[in-house]
Amino acid sequence: MHDSMKRLLMAAGTDKKSKIARDLNVGPSTVTNWTKRGVSKEGALAAAELYKTDANFLLTGVTPDRSKKDNLDCTESTIPSLYPDGDNFKILPMDKMRRVPVLNYVQAGEFCEYFDDAIADMFEVIIGDYPPHVHWVIIEGLSMTPDFNPGDLILVDPDTQPSPGDYVVAKKAGENAVTFKKWRPRGFDDDGVEYCELVPLNPDFPIIDSRHTPFTICGVAVERKHKLR
Repeated sequence: MHDSMKRLLMAAGTDKKSKIARDLNVGPSTVTNWTKRGVSKEGALAAAELYKTDANFLLTGVTPDRSKKDNLDCTESTIPSLYPDGDNFKILPMDKMRRVPVLNYVQAGEFCEYFDDAIADMFEVIIGDYPPHVHWVIIEGLSMTPDFNPGDLILVDPDTQPSPGDYVVAKKAGENAVTFKKWRPRGFDDDGVEYCELVPLNPDFPIIDSRHTPFTICGVAVERKHKLR
């Protein structure tokens, strides 16, 4: 695959060439030609406007701030920083970086039931030593404000068991969609059955008690992306 096409897929946040064709309103043969010979100037300009990136970077691999080409073959041991050198920035090892799916609440419910990470066509980068099945979930609703707002992303690990005070994604019985709340174990009921609660941070929303509304824990939140503006 031509390097410019690799950069275009990265900018689009996908590994599917069919999405590129749909987004840019070009035919599959055009994308196939870009894959072999490189993205055209017109295609790079259109993609730069759509994906909010730099056309020159898509074509040449040269960033606006550096004269060094982006190394998509990962032959170097570090990621080139797009920012000026300084104490607030760190160059991280390339092997700590990978893309994982971004799911909405309905998709997260499907993932919880079927454990299938192929239901999303949107991806975000993570950096760090995370387990293989982590995925992002897009926050919806206001029950966790002000700490978590609609549109924020949480990175969920489905292989981790929750501890008191953890934030979890849970699937209520009989529903495909999920909810995001703080997990609070409550001990045992009068019949000796262990129960727990899903606690909202916004006091205007009710606590979900597993004795009255059964639910399944889909995963524990281990990281978040919070929009500043």
